[in-house]
Amino acid sequence: MGIMEKPLGNQTNINSHSVLKLYFSDLSRVLIGMFASFGLAWLCMIAIPTAKMASLPPVKMSGEEDAEYYQRKTTGRVLNGAQIYAANGCYTCHSQLIRPTYLGSQIFRKDFAGVSNADVDTRRETHYDDFRGEEYAQLGLTRMGPDLSNYGYRAEAYAARTGMTAEKWTVAHLYNPRDEELQLGEQGEAIDMSWSNCPSQLHMFEEKDLVGQGYSLALNVNTEAMTQTVPREQALILADYLLTLKRDSALPESMNNAPKNSGAAAADAK
Repeated sequence: MGIMEKPLGNQTNINSHSVLKLYFSDLSRVLIGMFASFGLAWLCMIAIPTAKMASLPPVKMSGEEDAEYYQRKTTGRVLNGAQIYAANGCYTCHSQLIRPTYLGSQIFRKDFAGVSNADVDTRRETHYDDFRGEEYAQLGLTRMGPDLSNYGYRAEAYAARTGMTAEKWTVAHLYNPRDEELQLGEQGEAIDMSWSNCPSQLHMFEEKDLVGQGYSLALNVNTEAMTQTVPREQALILADYLLTLKRDSALPESMNNAPKNSGAAAADAK
């Protein structure tokens, strides 16, 4: 009687289990590697910093026991204006960033970092809290045009020299940045804006009939044709936003990295 061969069923099962074990072993290694590469980075760079920022304790303006707490809020048309600013791509040519000292301090650059005179010196670096409450931090992509961190002060100075209000000067600049009226000085001092490469925002304006004395912010008033060019709502909101750009409010001592005695240093630099 011949010897019968032993069935290979058990061996087949053993091989199948080995293959599955090897497959899941490799899969687990891949998943662990993916978590280590992306999960830990997300945890360290986004989750933990966000959780810390959401639960920051209030900060006092100074180390004194009775010092006030620092508060900054941004609401209303400022937020709407920031959205229009972003939607029209203003950030592609304009920055809102006074660079920190370790990147080349811009504290002493004229019209950029704040106000400096015999009575006050508000110049400081940009701080992340300057953008609190806004949907985006408008740091900017390039600086083809001037930095706008403290545009509000610059517009007031231009307006005083041309005899306009700061709002009308800004509205006129949005309509035609190279308009000759923007160069007229009240005391014969011209403001040369011919260098500006800012595009005209004509879509923010419309022509209307001239009624009575006309609109105070009207441009191109034609008394013969009885027409006037007036800013639309988005132009007014954007102008309001730009005029609020005075990012030099006092910061707590623990948050202010501006060089000490910046006013004295600026005087020495002159």
